Amino acid sequence: MPQERRGRTSAMLPQGVRTGPFPGAGPSVRTNMKRPGQGSSERDTPGATRPQDKVRNLQGKLYTAAKANPTRRFGAIRDRVTRWDVLQMAWEEVRSNRGAPGVDGVTISAVEEQGVEAFLQELQASLRNGTYRPLPVRRVMIPKRSGGQRGLGIPTVRDRVAQAAVKLVIEPIFEADFLPCSYGYRPGRSAQDAAKEVRRWLTVGLENVLDADIKSCFDRIPHDRLLEAVAERISDGYVLKLVKMWLKSGVMVDGGVEATETGTPQGGVLSPLLANVYLHRLDAEWERRGMAYGWRADARLVRYADDFVILSGKSVRPLVPVVRELLDGMGLTLNVEKSRVVRAKQGFNFLGFRFVCRRSRRDGKRKAYYFPSPEAVKRVKEKVRGQCGNHMLHVEVEEVVRVVNNVLRGWTAYYRLSNVSRTFTKVQWYAENRLRRFLRRRRNNAGFGHYRDCTSEYLHGELGLYDMVSHIPAHGPSREQSRERGRRAG
Repeated sequence: MPQERRGRTSAMLPQGVRTGPFPGAGPSVRTNMKRPGQGSSERDTPGATRPQDKVRNLQGKLYTAAKANPTRRFGAIRDRVTRWDVLQMAWEEVRSNRGAPGVDGVTISAVEEQGVEAFLQELQASLRNGTYRPLPVRRVMIPKRSGGQRGLGIPTVRDRVAQAAVKLVIEPIFEADFLPCSYGYRPGRSAQDAAKEVRRWLTVGLENVLDADIKSCFDRIPHDRLLEAVAERISDGYVLKLVKMWLKSGVMVDGGVEATETGTPQGGVLSPLLANVYLHRLDAEWERRGMAYGWRADARLVRYADDFVILSGKSVRPLVPVVRELLDGMGLTLNVEKSRVVRAKQGFNFLGFRFVCRRSRRDGKRKAYYFPSPEAVKRVKEKVRGQCGNHMLHVEVEEVVRVVNNVLRGWTAYYRLSNVSRTFTKVQWYAENRLRRFLRRRRNNAGFGHYRDCTSEYLHGELGLYDMVSHIPAHGPSREQSRERGRRAG
């Protein structure tokens, strides 16, 4: 599931200078790590600027410079990547994400036990003297929503920190170029923002939709063309070499290393940015051809990483060969089997949401609605059921409720700004019933029992089950109405 939106912060650059998503100073993760050779950290000195604030200032300056000169190529990136404050912040980001170990088996906890400062000093030295070499990524297969499996490439912790440091420095440069139609894995943007943008275009009448899918996008991006796209903005040869080494590091499979000739390994810290850098060519060419404005097509592109839709007031069928041509020119392929042309009144799915245009029951006006897709509802119910099954009877009730709450809380945070009143009510009622059945099973009783034996008030008040209904937006039905509707639906 895509991550939640991060808030923007106030800029610390000269008045009138816009820094976009990279202000001169912003919120940061506090750290007590000391710089080598210093008796006290900068944070311990009254009035001192924290390392994270310095990095934010650096990012703001890079973004402003890149925005001011769209053709400028940036050198001396290596010096910025190996700065101690940049490495500190890169470590904090990797540590906060936790994650599994790579092929060397070294975990985040192991690095903390052995000493983070020594770990970063060694990495800094290897990056500065040119001896750094990445290890192959560890392949992990995970199920796909559409069926089958897809591979994740898990780099080592050391490689993840190095990638994070490079990302901190070069991301603001490319962010200055990215267009508003791109939403995936970008600072200050989220899947919810993309969904609201789709709804906005549907609301103004762009109800002809091309729901497009790029076939194995992350696995098929050509390395040579990707490096050319990176080199359009970065002239530092060593940084370009680092990116190439990460792309060519290979995948560890059954004790052997498989070479990687195409693609960016999903699971790497830098991979989402590299994919955006390459797919920006699609956005830019779409805009250059004038497809979004005027008589050409009046077709709006909304893209989240490799998932995108095109919305138009005219027929989108003539756009299918145009999209295919653009992707073919990038070495990518439009997945004809999964792409489809649809009218909004029929409904379509995008980023886990279901979009549909229909007349309002209140005023009869035609409106655009979006809410959790049936597939998303099915998945969250399966997760809840998996945490309340018979195999969990030996687990304490408090622990089961805690795990179920994590599922419901994350799902609520993702969907709460859509039209969720009915869906939240039904999902919460389902969770309550599964927990009732779990409690009866612990007492060797079958079925769900009588409602009065285990009321919703008891589940939420005494056991602490997460209350999704209370997070329904204020413009929806009242809490009591939603609960009653859920009881009828159950």
